[in-house]
Amino acid sequence: MDAKVRADFRPLTRRLDDLARSQVPFATARALTDMAQAAAVANRRALPSVFDRPTPFTRNSIAATPAKKSNLVARVFVKDRQAEYLQLQETGGTRKPEPSKQGGTGKGRALIMPKAIARNAFGNIPRRGLAALQRRKDVFVGKTASGAGGFFRRLASGALQPLALFIGQARYKPRFGFRDRAIKVAQATMTPAFRQALAKAMATARR
Repeated sequence: MDAKVRADFRPLTRRLDDLARSQVPFATARALTDMAQAAAVANRRALPSVFDRPTPFTRNSIAATPAKKSNLVARVFVKDRQAEYLQLQETGGTRKPEPSKQGGTGKGRALIMPKAIARNAFGNIPRRGLAALQRRKDVFVGKTASGAGGFFRRLASGALQPLALFIGQARYKPRFGFRDRAIKVAQATMTPAFRQALAKAMATARR
């Protein structure tokens, strides 16, 4: 998952002398890199305001690769593993369980929706949280009279308390804003980044 911005620096190079023109490839690569890095920083800073207590794994999801004189392309992107779950936060859509992964039914046919279950500091079910539930004598996997499956605890009154429910799918609305934020920051950074990079290149070339 990445964002694409085309940068046209030609209007900034029309009146340059020969020495300055010779530094344009270097300045372009530096400016593109600065644009990508600025977009990455902006998206990292936005994560805590977009998501409730993002985990360190999620906070470390955004990266940038630099441009080179031989390849004038810089990239800001969400790493592949994190993009598996952040993509739907960006575009919206429906998430369904993957057949190859273990779900609450043990057959990869359900997603887990926590209800009255202990969560970690980031609001998620701990890695061994469901296994711990299964070892408790007052907890069982079953269904309610309405057909809702999940982990339940039988209270002293005889009532059932849902701890975590099995759901067939989860719907997401777009809320990440990764691409829009990256494009906005990159476009705002474009001109000052190129001018600064060219000035540095010229200062070096004249030594």
